[in-house]
Amino acid sequence: MIKMSKLFDRIINLMAYLGCALFVFSWLSVCAEVIFRYFLGRPLIWVVEITEYILVQVTFLGGAWLLKREGHVSVDLVISALKPKTRALVHLITSTLGILICLILTWYSWVATLGTFRQGLIMQKQIGMPKYLVMAVIPLGSFFLLSQFIRRTRTAFSNWKSTSNDGDPERIQA
Repeated sequence: MIKMSKLFDRIINLMAYLGCALFVFSWLSVCAEVIFRYFLGRPLIWVVEITEYILVQVTFLGGAWLLKREGHVSVDLVISALKPKTRALVHLITSTLGILICLILTWYSWVATLGTFRQGLIMQKQIGMPKYLVMAVIPLGSFFLLSQFIRRTRTAFSNWKSTSNDGDPERIQA
């Protein structure tokens, strides 16, 4: 189980690095587009379209990595005011909701991506990229986000069970 956990962490790290590389590429492409368009009079017609695709890719490549580091948006003012046991329960509830949402998203995005692949749909823009190539990252990223929510739920459940309302782990008396 530990080996699987380490492999999972390596995969989500790799996905996050890939997302960062795509983001940097997008930024450099937009800078190049500005230079080519305004200083050389020769716009790069592919930049806007590729940047749109990259924004989708980056979102789903980095989601699980961000969740692992608890980097998603939260209302810290409210959460920090809660008692430890209640805070652990809130984490348990939100993680369980995350599992349900990601399960639905993973399933339906997989079905939609497979459908676009089978139908051979093409994005009707400048480049004409197959639609499934743009969509494939959605079920992949959703699956890893789902898996990270499962890990987070296990941790939240353990914390909820072992924490008293005063913040100290409950002492088990023999």
